[in-house]
Amino acid sequence: MPMKVELDHILWGAPDLEAGERLFTVLSGVKPARGGVHAGFGTRNSLLSLGDGLYFEIIAPDPAQDLAGTRGARIAAQPRPGLTAFSVRSDDLAAMRLAAESAGIPIRGPVSMGRTRADGVRLDWSILYFGDEAFGDSVPFAIDWGKSPHPSSSTPRGLRLLDFVALHPDLERLEAIYGALGIPVRVERALTAGFLVELETPRGKLVLTGP
Repeated sequence: MPMKVELDHILWGAPDLEAGERLFTVLSGVKPARGGVHAGFGTRNSLLSLGDGLYFEIIAPDPAQDLAGTRGARIAAQPRPGLTAFSVRSDDLAAMRLAAESAGIPIRGPVSMGRTRADGVRLDWSILYFGDEAFGDSVPFAIDWGKSPHPSSSTPRGLRLLDFVALHPDLERLEAIYGALGIPVRVERALTAGFLVELETPRGKLVLTGP
């Protein structure tokens, strides 16, 4: 049976979480809900549902952590909020690992992560990273939520994903990586690497880009 891979969430990096929450609320008309802290990764987040099995993450540096060498440090260096990465979901990370190995794509993990929601519910998940240095965050990470409830089920609704596109000057090579890993995201040729998302919101269509 072919491995099942689905878009899981889109990450919008904000150098300051509170400022990012306020800005996104103004732009969309939907207020994010605070998620939690990623211990050891230098980040914390707020979340919004995009429908069943899909959500939007505002991710920012966590001032209570040492940011050296972390994703939090990279986000802190951004001049403004912007799309930084995305994740796909699979319940068979072993199959994705084999697919990556067959395609010569470097791998790290799976790595176990977790956090506790504000209501006390514990979330635990595993992440598989694909480390092609030439493409960086243009290649998503894969997540398996195991038995944890998906964040889309407990975060504010009111948004709907209309389109999500990865942008890159080397269209053919990135498409080949996505094809090998079963990543269901369209790639378009662009001058620089990045992403574009279109959301339906209470205030009309919202287009975000980045990084």
